[in-house]
Amino acid sequence: MSQSALMVYGELCQSISWEGNDVKLKPLQQFICDECGGLIKKVDDGWLEWIEDSTTPIQGFRIVHVQGTSPRLNQGGNCYYPKSFGASDMHLKYFTGPDGLSLLLSFLVKENTADPNELVAIIRRIHLPYYEEARPHLEKALDAGIISSREYIQEELKTVIKEFGRG
Repeated sequence: MSQSALMVYGELCQSISWEGNDVKLKPLQQFICDECGGLIKKVDDGWLEWIEDSTTPIQGFRIVHVQGTSPRLNQGGNCYYPKSFGASDMHLKYFTGPDGLSLLLSFLVKENTADPNELVAIIRRIHLPYYEEARPHLEKALDAGIISSREYIQEELKTVIKEFGRG
């Protein structure tokens, strides 16, 4: 898949509004789908996917609904990358806990990863309590001075949720 095709697709996915999805999440158990913006109610309902082929670095990490739990299932769809994108994927549960963290970190040290910051964001979403819920509000919190850095300490994340979410 071409770099430009991935960028266009990424921009489409980024256009999903998070404002209507201010829900109280169970830390490290519930996630927001990067494709449809809907709630992934439990780890077993989640899937991690990324773009990987022989011509481009690994990129496009995202968390989506498992096909059977996708809100698009009734319309015959799902939340996965299109088949033409050369996606690799695994069940989200394999990336949780200490072994899952080790697996994700292995992408940083031995794989051809296009943007390490993209992978760090996925690691934070899966392993850092309150990050997923605070994530849609982090830029506003930085601008407002509620948090002063991108270290995302637990108390700061809780404050962001309280100020901007439904905390």
